[in-house]
Parts: sequence; C-alpha cells; structure tokens
Amino acid sequence: MHVTEAACEVLSKMLARRRGPDRCLRLSTSPNGYRFILDEPIEHDIAFHHEGRAVLVVSETISRDLWGIVVDAVDADGRSKLIFRKARPGEPLDTVPDNATVVPPHWRADQHERLLAEIAEIGRQIASLRGGSKSMLREQLQTLEAAKQQKWDAIRALWAGDGGWHKSQANGSTAVAD
Repeated sequence: MHVTEAACEVLSKMLARRRGPDRCLRLSTSPNGYRFILDEPIEHDIAFHHEGRAVLVVSETISRDLWGIVVDAVDADGRSKLIFRKARPGEPLDTVPDNATVVPPHWRADQHERLLAEIAEIGRQIASLRGGSKSMLREQLQTLEAAKQQKWDAIRALWAGDGGWHKSQANGSTAVAD
C-alpha cells in the first residue's frame, strides 16, 4: 500500500477539524471493507506524515493486504475525495516502514524467479499424477496444492512490506546479497 502526497494533504485537512495534535486517522477493516477512524499511532504502525504531523497510520498487516494499492486524492464536485486505486507503472507498490531493513530488489527478483520455477514444477507434478487409488491421489493433490499456495504466499510476502520474508529463509540455503 502506498499513500500519495495529495492524499496526505486531504487527510491533514480532515484532521484540522479535530482536537489533539497526536491524533491521526487509522485505516482499519470493517465488514464492508475499509474505513478511517480517529486514533493514535502505536509501535508497529506504518505512519504517513504531512507537514511534520502523522495523518494516517496503518497496521503492517492491513498494509500487506493492500499491496499494490494506492490511496490517492481526486477532485470530485469541487472537493478532494480519497480513493483506493491500483498502482500505476513507476509508482511504489508498498510503503516500507522507516525502521525496515531493505532487501536489494535484485535479490527479491531472483527469489521471485526461483519461487515461480518451484510453482511450475508443482504444476507439472499435479498434471502427471495418474493411477493409484482415489484417496491416495486426493491426498497427493491436496499436499501439492498446499505447497503451491505456500509458494504464492512466499512471493506475496517477498514483495510486500519490508521484505522480511528473507528473515524466514535464514535457515535455508538462500542468502541475501548486497
């Protein structure tokens, strides 16, 4: 998730009507999607600032759910309105927390390519399953589908947030190259 400067300005104007300089808006989930509520930042939030003031905070979890989405402002009927849209080419896909250890993009790209190859191999294994009992076949398919989903989740985690996926791979044979 990324928030444009125009959106931060709109959020700042919304907050100007509120009391308390340490209050900001929080993007949270609701049964109907997402909503903004008045709140205070906490330790693991990703904070967006405008003119030195936190105007929006988002938990890292929600930020990852909105990977590739941009919060932006558009003019509608003479007023600025906040919108959620897909990131355009060249725009950041995600905001990295200030205290994050940044992983080199080429390492992420190499890991992405490796994971895609593993997904393709799992797909070949699924396609080649023939014979055997139906219950055994069903178990093998479920195991392979779960492994495939785990690889897709790893790709998503690789590119979302702070790239912390590499930390979970520390026990594996993969190392981060600068």
